[in-house]
Amino acid sequence: VYSGMASPLGGRLLRDWLLRPLLDPDAVNARLDAVEDLLGRTIEREEIRTALKGILDLERLAGRISLAVANPRDLVALKKSLAVCPRLRALLEPFRAALVEGIRRDWDSGEDIAGLVDRAILDEPAAQLTEGGIIKDGFDAELDELRAVSRSGKGFIAGLERRERERTGIGSLKVRFNKVFGYFIEVTKPNLPQVPADYVRKQTLVNAERFLTPELKAYEEKVLHAEERIGEIERRLFGEVRARIALETERLHRIAAALAAVDVLAALAELAAQRGFRRPLVDGADR
Repeated sequence: VYSGMASPLGGRLLRDWLLRPLLDPDAVNARLDAVEDLLGRTIEREEIRTALKGILDLERLAGRISLAVANPRDLVALKKSLAVCPRLRALLEPFRAALVEGIRRDWDSGEDIAGLVDRAILDEPAAQLTEGGIIKDGFDAELDELRAVSRSGKGFIAGLERRERERTGIGSLKVRFNKVFGYFIEVTKPNLPQVPADYVRKQTLVNAERFLTPELKAYEEKVLHAEERIGEIERRLFGEVRARIALETERLHRIAAALAAVDVLAALAELAAQRGFRRPLVDGADR
């Protein structure tokens, strides 16, 4: 099989054409008309082949989506592939062969599908659902609210630290967070006599003590709950988006078929140009 396809879709279609050759002279000539049309427009043909290189394997992606095994990056790959389709439709405008005109007339760029992915999924999402970082801000109000809570940590720490220093008179008091112990207030041992009664000891170090207050404990629970909910909501929203796209599986296969046909016809025209092929005469006569 000729390996000059711009996309995986074209290679599979060419193999299918070779395994199932046309027997009707009119159908054969329709393909030859299309190849001849593309052969005669070198610049447009090269632009088409360059654009097709931005198309990933839509059939494979559609299959993964329909089986609910597609990950966030698969949806972004789908969006990027569909984003090329409007330009390809425009590049087909000058061609007049009936086969090319038919492809252009029935063309579907899947802009609504690409738009859904663009609104919902980050441009560079996590590879797996368990990693978080999938859904864009602005797509879901509850998710945005929880993210605001989760992202407020730095400002909360600075404000609480300032207030507690003023309340206790301990200028070296620090409010910190780490993944092992969570949020805590750290006071060096010389300042321990100034610690208020509402401070609850959390950890003892060599030179300091770490404490919790009711306010800090409540904030910690709020943030941890928010992060847990963020993960749950992101996974749910991604599943919903994927399910909506799965409803368009047949449509995605039709889009892939149109792209594959353009790829094969343009590749055959390119091969004819490179090797100086001439069009054969096909008229059905018994010679």
